[in-house]
Amino acid sequence: MPLILGGLLLLILVIGAPVGVAVGLASFASLAAEGVPPEVGAQRFVAGMRSFPLLAIPLFVLAGSLMNGGGVTQRLIDFAYAIVGRIRGGLSAVNVLTNITFGGMSGSAVADASSVGRLLIPQMLRRGYAPGDAASVTATASIVALVLPPSITMIIYGVAAEVSISALFFHGLYIGLGFGLVYLVTGWLVARKKGYPAERGVGARELVRTAAKALPALLIPVVVLGGIRLGVFTATEGGAVAVLIAVILGVVVYRELSWQRVVKAMRETTMLVAAIMLIIAMAQAYSWALVTGGTPQIVADAVLGLTDNVLLILFVANVILLLIGTVVEGNAAIIIFTPILLPIVTAAGVDPVHFGLIVVINLAIGLITPPVGINLLITSRIAGISAERALRDMLPWLGVSVALLFLVTYVPVLTGMY
Repeated sequence: MPLILGGLLLLILVIGAPVGVAVGLASFASLAAEGVPPEVGAQRFVAGMRSFPLLAIPLFVLAGSLMNGGGVTQRLIDFAYAIVGRIRGGLSAVNVLTNITFGGMSGSAVADASSVGRLLIPQMLRRGYAPGDAASVTATASIVALVLPPSITMIIYGVAAEVSISALFFHGLYIGLGFGLVYLVTGWLVARKKGYPAERGVGARELVRTAAKALPALLIPVVVLGGIRLGVFTATEGGAVAVLIAVILGVVVYRELSWQRVVKAMRETTMLVAAIMLIIAMAQAYSWALVTGGTPQIVADAVLGLTDNVLLILFVANVILLLIGTVVEGNAAIIIFTPILLPIVTAAGVDPVHFGLIVVINLAIGLITPPVGINLLITSRIAGISAERALRDMLPWLGVSVALLFLVTYVPVLTGMY
């Protein structure tokens, strides 16, 4: 069964089939080869979507779309501009800060790369930034959304690993803010090296004005995350709260959320969530087939038979996940590989929440790493160049991201866990 699952999945992916289709076909083919009735696979398919915490995904995606259509993104950009625009490479810093704040509301790195990129990349090009640099900083800053709550990827890991989503959110907040700070410094260093300009500074009155306009939006993550952390509501209920606040802001406060924009937001949410849930459902069937075939135990015995050194095991897990993230969609990768890797690292004494943070960061880096690198593809297209041309300018950002990954892996005290 493991040979069919792995080999057939790779073959179908190579011929260009969508990830959800490839995972589903490999799962059902493997079950059929083992004589398992097809209705069992169908049951696992449905069971993969019958988890209450997964309801948080469409809610947070909808909240992000409503905030984008309701004028929240532009207020955040204006506020970020007022704070960091005057430093060297000001638009790069604005890009990073906007992605941090919006990422703490949407939970989707792909959505952030698209929405923030459409607004800021053209401005960066007009100010003389190289297209590759504009695409690179936007793509890299957007992946912070996978680490910051309410990260959709963290929700899926929490369901797959049966660990507290609230704990993942709490510790992810430290990491996400730390990543954002390092990316701000990286952008400043790149700007100094390449001579990118600072932007016009704003006075105290303008700063207060933009802060006042952005304040209602900035309260969204405070209310949602505070409510989850204090036990007022669950992560799923927090998604509903985020939607409610987004509607109130768009209709009552900013007055930009028309019925047409609501319909557009719901349409975007439907398409994105449908793709995510198809992948999750198929990946759940695939994961069940792996577990049924004893693959996790086989892999765990093989790895632990070679070494029980936790540092080496974590290094191997990171390398595997980095490679997986370059070709496999992150949500599917979590559901497929968590049952394989989690028993190995927990047997070595690694906390499953800590490992979840490592998994999420690895798959976030996969969003900016060829050959797939969907966020890099999106931002490169907006910048008007190919992803291959942007790759040279992406290398410093990739290097910093991988360094941060290993820092989180081997210095877990930085996550606030120990």
